[in-house]
Amino acid sequence: MGEMTKGKSGKRVVAILLGFVVLAVFIAWVGFKAIQGPGGPEGTLMTGAPRVLAEGVIYEAKSGDPAVVTAQNIRSGKLVWRSELGTITTQPVLVVEDDVIEVQVAGTSWMTLERTSGRPVE
Repeated sequence: MGEMTKGKSGKRVVAILLGFVVLAVFIAWVGFKAIQGPGGPEGTLMTGAPRVLAEGVIYEAKSGDPAVVTAQNIRSGKLVWRSELGTITTQPVLVVEDDVIEVQVAGTSWMTLERTSGRPVE
């Protein structure tokens, strides 16, 4: 009877340790997502997110040298267009309107692009 108790106790210890490992992995994942910052395909029209999903196209803005805005068809996965903006050190924000995309930097309008082609609007 003592052998059966030891077996059950060992299984409990393994289950508890496995639970701690799963919890640690979850906490690490949440921390990674927090460091990675906002922005995901869950953005919607007019959210001001770095990624905005509108009518089957995901528009994404990235800072850098050069900063870029891309449009990608979510059904096919194909890049529709890519527009280079020049050097931007802060994360640009996108606002998708009827025919244009407004690129905002630090809360002010920085550039307006045609929604279908990504070309700058004069």
